[in-house]
Amino acid sequence: MSVVDDFCLTVTLEGGVRGRVSAANLSWKRVDHPSQVASVGEEVAVVFMSFDPDRNDISLSVKDLTVDPFIEFARTQLGETCLGRVAKITPIGFFVRLHSGIEGLLPGSSPVDVGVGHAEIGDEVAVRVDYINLQCRQVRVSLVNGANEEQQAHPS
Repeated sequence: MSVVDDFCLTVTLEGGVRGRVSAANLSWKRVDHPSQVASVGEEVAVVFMSFDPDRNDISLSVKDLTVDPFIEFARTQLGETCLGRVAKITPIGFFVRLHSGIEGLLPGSSPVDVGVGHAEIGDEVAVRVDYINLQCRQVRVSLVNGANEEQQAHPS
């Protein structure tokens, strides 16, 4: 690793050629800053993505060395009940962090709308995975009602 900035990692390849790993190609999980993936001087494995001769730019990827956890989630979790933590509260609802850092939207404009009363970031909620759009990478969940279903929920 030769340079870490706010938007990418610059990697020096064999022969001194430099390539760039953009923020989108760092990890399957959300990364706030490229320094969370690698630091200057660290050796990293990368996958060649493309070369743009007009800009003399080599695009690389770190995340493509691993399996996309969203694919496994989509294959196994539709209709399942699980426990998650409120990750973000927005005007359209709550984002609940589920398996492998994947977030699902619990729609509603207020905590009462989604049936959780006063909720805060970090609160644990039992939800059912109702909708998964693999292409758009979207998950929609609903609140599990009743103690019987809550007992069946498994931690994410």
